[in-house]
Amino acid sequence: MDAAASTTDKPRSGNGRGKPTSDRPGRSQAGPAPRSGGRGSHISDRAKQNIVRGLGGKQANVLESRITDGGLRLQVSGLSESKAAGNPDGGLDALLSFLERKASGLDSKSNRAVKIKKSSKVGDSVFITASPEDIATILKLNNFNFAGAILTIRALDASGKVPDASAKTMEVKDQLRAVLSSRYDEDSKLLNLSSLVADPGLNSMGMFNGSTNTSKIFPALMVVCNDLFKSRREKREAIVSVTLADNGLTKVDEIHVLAEMFPDIKNIDLSRNNLKDLKSLDAWRKKFRGMEHLILVGNPIEAQLAELKDEIMKRYPKLHSLNNVQVRTAEEVAITVAANEAARNPFPVLGPNFQDVGGVGANFVTQYFALYDSNRNGFLNQFYDAHSKFSLAINMTAPRSTEVSVPVQPWLEYTKHSRNLLKINHLNARMNRQYKGVQDIQTAWATLPATRHPDLHTQGDKYVIECQTVSGLPDLTGQAIHGVDGLMITIHGEFEDQAPNNTEKSLRSFSRTFVLGPGAPGGPQIRVVSDMLALRGWTPLPQPVSSQLPPQQQQPTLTPEQQVLQQQEAIATQLTEKTGMTLEYSAMCLNETGWDLEKAFAQLPANAWIGGIPR
Repeated sequence: MDAAASTTDKPRSGNGRGKPTSDRPGRSQAGPAPRSGGRGSHISDRAKQNIVRGLGGKQANVLESRITDGGLRLQVSGLSESKAAGNPDGGLDALLSFLERKASGLDSKSNRAVKIKKSSKVGDSVFITASPEDIATILKLNNFNFAGAILTIRALDASGKVPDASAKTMEVKDQLRAVLSSRYDEDSKLLNLSSLVADPGLNSMGMFNGSTNTSKIFPALMVVCNDLFKSRREKREAIVSVTLADNGLTKVDEIHVLAEMFPDIKNIDLSRNNLKDLKSLDAWRKKFRGMEHLILVGNPIEAQLAELKDEIMKRYPKLHSLNNVQVRTAEEVAITVAANEAARNPFPVLGPNFQDVGGVGANFVTQYFALYDSNRNGFLNQFYDAHSKFSLAINMTAPRSTEVSVPVQPWLEYTKHSRNLLKINHLNARMNRQYKGVQDIQTAWATLPATRHPDLHTQGDKYVIECQTVSGLPDLTGQAIHGVDGLMITIHGEFEDQAPNNTEKSLRSFSRTFVLGPGAPGGPQIRVVSDMLALRGWTPLPQPVSSQLPPQQQQPTLTPEQQVLQQQEAIATQLTEKTGMTLEYSAMCLNETGWDLEKAFAQLPANAWIGGIPR
């Protein structure tokens, strides 16, 4: 539907499912969920289409960055799921400014400013009009992160519809899927991409006639292969090893897209290429952090491996075999991974401090998460009242482990509630995202995905829980003008959820801080004064260090004489506290009574000491 038919344009001023099998090609399905955070995928959907379309037309100079489109209109989705949706205008101005600013900055060598001529918002979509050159640039922002939401940007044809892929493009995709299918070994989970220039299927398509070489066909193969999978997990489980032998590669920059689309590959064979030195591998320097086996046989760099081995092992901390020779044991790999994690967290984490009062904190913690998972709304009245407050904040930039990590699923169900004060600047949004009272909290909880927390009794290592007393909490009875005492409980842990729009379960890390206080008459005996939930991408909990001193730092054993002196000092201190005398004078009195505290105190005149001052 053309947006112009339902709303007035606003002018701008200024400025596959499954894995490839060996007997039949898979069907093209939607690719994996876009990454949350950062600049999105380096290769946009439009770029992927152009790569394949260019190959179908035997264009030798097809590049991902060369994106052109004849349309003058774009449809942008994702604004309603962003934090800017709470702005008075629904976030439209913030979105348009973001698109112009980001698109203008894509080409650092050009000072040309991208300008949006007109815009209109219809439902959850924003339609924009710009020049053909600016449209092509804005399209590159597809899958970018805007205010906590992933943007989807599509070009529209003259009728306002997304243009269908041409029959020629579909034919090329089918042929490339057939090539991938013939090169995949399901048993070993190996994708064989060696000697592509000699592949009969690619040659029958005329891919190597003229100037098209391996570095040009490879991105198209990866685009098609990527579309066979629905999620990063499916890719990780289907393809464990890749061989890229005999492709005449001079540097891995020519196949950089492999690391972007299949980052979890464990075994890579680069045999018999033309990789001359370590610099030829620099494009993968911070990629493939889980790689376990690398083969460089038959490359000029092989003669330098004795000198380069340590640097290669440093780049790939889980690497245990280089050219089929073991370079690290499993134990050494574990030590390396632990050392890398320790370097990221140089400060030791002390064990939790749990200062409970009457078992209140322990009883609350042991009940809470089981009830939250199984009967979230039903137990609200058990702990919450009309004065209880709940808020939620998402930290999308929290540090994450580079060695042990899981994909981050979209945050769409959480973003509309997020009250991250570093990101939310408008007072109304800040106020509206703090929920007060059972009814408001219940409404907010009803929109959050179902969760499953680890069992506290059997998986206690999944939590770090601290408890301490606090003072000055509001007294709902009005009797204590200075407030009442309570507890503050902080819990760090993880949970699983599965939002309706996510293809697989999400594992997320959280920190949740409760303030507990006495309840009001007629309400819960112990009430939640405040409940603050902070969410972030999953990362393992740091292991607390032992509070015990190492053997060499243990206190030395005291001699009998030292033990007697220590006891006498303790007795003299007690007499000093009772009388106010100096420690030295207390010792003199005790010495006369054989260090009997009661006798020494009884022998003092009743009026001899008043507040420690002799009369």
